[in-house]
Amino acid sequence: MGIGIMIRELRQRAGLTQEGLALKIGVTPSAVGNYERDVSFPKEEVLMSLFDALECTPNELLGVSATDDGEYEHIRMYRELDDRGKKAVDSCMQAELERCRDENEVLIAARNGKPPHKIKLKRRGKKTIFDVPDYGGGRY
Repeated sequence: MGIGIMIRELRQRAGLTQEGLALKIGVTPSAVGNYERDVSFPKEEVLMSLFDALECTPNELLGVSATDDGEYEHIRMYRELDDRGKKAVDSCMQAELERCRDENEVLIAARNGKPPHKIKLKRRGKKTIFDVPDYGGGRY
């Protein structure tokens, strides 16, 4: 899909007319029409303005799909959230990121009423090796 079709689709998704987009990016409405019909290609400074005006990534505008799992759709939906919604999503994302980073850690109970300790699991080939923390003496 060419850049002209992408500009048109993203413009329509943003609810803009050619005139409205032209005002936002500092060109004439006929220039926007020429971009959409692939008669001309936007200059670098116009491209930068298009990313902001259409609220899209360079890959999205150029029709390059980095993933097929809906990543861009998630980004688009995130951009539509208000500040409260963005804070909620950020909080959830941070919690999940920490969970994933800690996935290879196991919580074990210690003897004699001491608090639990985390043990990191390391893989060497097909075997799992425990990285046991130093308990400062005593038996394990």
